[in-house]
Amino acid sequence: MFKLKSISKPLLIVLLILTFSGSASAKLPKVRLTNVHHFKFSELKLVRTNTKSPKGTILLLPEGSYMNASLSIDDKSILFLNNLDYNVALLDYRVPPVQQIRDAALVDALQAICFLKTKRDSLGLSDGHLGILGIGPGGHLAARTVQKLGDQMQPDDLILIDPAYLNETLTGTVYPAVMPPILPKARLLALFSDQSNKLEFKSGQEYVKTWKGVDGVGDFNLLSDSLLTKRTDALNLERDPQLAGLLKTFLTQKPEILGAGPNPAAAAVEGSAKKRHADKLALVAKGKYDLIMIGNSITHNFEKPEYQPIWNQFFAPRKALNLGTSGYRTENLIWNIQNGELEGQSPKVVVVEIGTNNIDEKNYPTRHTAGQLAGGIETIVKLLREKLPDTKIIVLRCFPGCYGGPNPTSHRAILERASEIVSKLADNKHIFYCDVNHVFLNMDGSINHGMMPDWLHPSFAGAKAWAQAMEPLLSELMGDKSLDTDRPANSAIVPVTKLENDSYDWWVRHADVLSIKDSINPEIVLIGNSITHFWGGDPKLKYADGRPRKPNGPKAWESVFGPYRVLNLGFGWDRTQNVLWRLDHGELDGLHPRKVIIDIGTNNTSQTNNARMNTATEIVEGIRAICMRVRSKLPGAGIILMAVFPREQSPTHPRRILINEINRQLEVFAKENKIEFVNIGPKMLAPDGTLPKDIAGDFCHPTEKGYQIWADAIRDLVAAP
Repeated sequence: MFKLKSISKPLLIVLLILTFSGSASAKLPKVRLTNVHHFKFSELKLVRTNTKSPKGTILLLPEGSYMNASLSIDDKSILFLNNLDYNVALLDYRVPPVQQIRDAALVDALQAICFLKTKRDSLGLSDGHLGILGIGPGGHLAARTVQKLGDQMQPDDLILIDPAYLNETLTGTVYPAVMPPILPKARLLALFSDQSNKLEFKSGQEYVKTWKGVDGVGDFNLLSDSLLTKRTDALNLERDPQLAGLLKTFLTQKPEILGAGPNPAAAAVEGSAKKRHADKLALVAKGKYDLIMIGNSITHNFEKPEYQPIWNQFFAPRKALNLGTSGYRTENLIWNIQNGELEGQSPKVVVVEIGTNNIDEKNYPTRHTAGQLAGGIETIVKLLREKLPDTKIIVLRCFPGCYGGPNPTSHRAILERASEIVSKLADNKHIFYCDVNHVFLNMDGSINHGMMPDWLHPSFAGAKAWAQAMEPLLSELMGDKSLDTDRPANSAIVPVTKLENDSYDWWVRHADVLSIKDSINPEIVLIGNSITHFWGGDPKLKYADGRPRKPNGPKAWESVFGPYRVLNLGFGWDRTQNVLWRLDHGELDGLHPRKVIIDIGTNNTSQTNNARMNTATEIVEGIRAICMRVRSKLPGAGIILMAVFPREQSPTHPRRILINEINRQLEVFAKENKIEFVNIGPKMLAPDGTLPKDIAGDFCHPTEKGYQIWADAIRDLVAAP
């Protein structure tokens, strides 16, 4: 009997009992668990193959449902896998009658895979090759398990047989709840019956397309006339010829080697627009341009009459040249650059918008992977640096559209992964990464139809919003004034840098964030002002002269964040507009946290020489803009939105009354968008409504006791997967 160690201090403490069986020849008991009310332990039964040289071990997650676990596994299925020279570890995961049923099963599966990985030598599993096979809801659990595992714990194989629930989305969003890992290391085999649930079947197809598109090895198979849909009892892997044949082939074949050969997205290919190329050569031969925009139809569209007002406002005054060409991919732009389209030019700025056609499976015979597309964009950037050494390069995040409708598909997922890779090219000296995708999306992550009517190309409104979002960076790099004449009256939504002096260096802290965020690879990100800043964590607190500063709530911090990798994006004196600037300048780019905690807005209630006090509605609009950035940049992260903390001692103080109104509107916003809203104000106040000094010593910033109230309120939310 072995007790599994906790992995990354998981949500629930779990005991897994490992039972050894000598061989599959001994008949396995068929166990059916229904409405188990006191099921405390998970059982991991290891059934060894008779061969002296096993090929590996398969962790089997049975079918059934999370509520009524049908763990009836035909012994012939185990024998079938044993006869392919694999040991089988059968996980009898928990189905407790609680709201977090699936999370309990997930913890069991995560612990089981980590146990088999870390204890393989002591278990006599010296081969080390490990696979996960999930059936039905067990397939959903298998996919979810692999999604949550770190790089070092990824299995070698993932087999999903008619997986359920892959069509489910994250609360309040249209993003799939189950996605492939960021860097898939396992070989994937997904098997569906032609009678499978249509939504789950389509979602399974997209899952496999995404897996392959983010540079994983995967295969999707549709089984006709399969026992998958004809059986009334446990699935017998051996009796279904199609199923058995595909499993046997998959488990006995040699792994595919990825990345062999040249990258097709980085090899120059002449495009079909030869006349346009000739016309552009004539233009570059006649004059010099200060701004050059290169891309596909999204950029090309600025030459259409209906888009000319945008071009004439933002680009034409800067002596701009449009080198966008409809239908082009990275390889076509590379050819154009190598064949004279930048000859004799030395612009101040080049804007690169490209990628969606590389992933288009509707109009092109080949679909590039995220790694290939990123390599193509990197080749473009290298060419630009060689030919235009003094030019600043803006690389746009690939726009979110595709021909598949408003909701995310594998197309968008592949573009997002490619963009994450490309974002690492930014040195903020010569190369700048610019993300404007939030302007095209609704809060739930779907594409805004008014911004992209065909779900791919920006409308006039979408193109103008893109130009406006890019304008602060573009005007800075061009060395001129902003050409945006429609700046909002609400200062809370206009991104700005540091506004107020404080005890720390705002710019140094921003630089510290950019330097450590990737190495932290945070599970949890906090966004806020000094209340968040002074709580603790990384980047470490320090004064303006570089001396270290002690955090205000170290015990409370440890009590809630101790088990996790955490990035603190709290900045003293920040308002919503400061946060927006920081998010627009890379503080979240390339990260994959599972939770983001937002506490912002209290400084917007201040009137200073540098910024005016905002109204409650303006502040809520600023917080909404922050949530939109987070939703766009981190589609898989759950948002925990904090109510603005009570401030000032008296409940009748005008600022307290303003904060109450902010929180009233925030609660409505959060409810409408299914965002987790947490208001700890009542717990911080005395019965008469006053704010005690032992909770907030200066009637603003929490003491250790005040921070503990915050920690206790969010602990379970932080722990949830």
